[in-house]
Amino acid sequence: MQGVGELIDRWKAENLTLVPPAPKAQILETFESLGSTATADVIALYTSLGGMREMDKALWRLWPLEEIKAENSELSSHGVLFSDYLICCWCYRLKANPDGTSSVLEDRFDGSAPRLVASTLEAFFLSYLADATRLLDGPALD
Repeated sequence: MQGVGELIDRWKAENLTLVPPAPKAQILETFESLGSTATADVIALYTSLGGMREMDKALWRLWPLEEIKAENSELSSHGVLFSDYLICCWCYRLKANPDGTSSVLEDRFDGSAPRLVASTLEAFFLSYLADATRLLDGPALD
């Protein structure tokens, strides 16, 4: 998946504590336990990087699998929470697409439906690389 390797290098340069990659079986089990599917792009992400212990300079954090399990205590038709912005000011969800990829949705927990921010996980990371602030500080929901 494009972009993730470059971001891992960036986060290492920021001296972030990165979680080691997870085994495929653990990724599959985590998402299945949440009523979802770990698509190929999700598996590629978590077998490259297991998550982050703290926010990066853009104030975003990828959750480790154990945190994904803990934060998704209620199943949602909008997908699985997997990351947050600015210590959970809002969070991001992964929702499996019919083509075997996952969309990324922003959930502001304000009563409105989560907003699509990227049609694939790869598109999310490429947008993140291009302009993380624009991606993460996207338009507010009405």
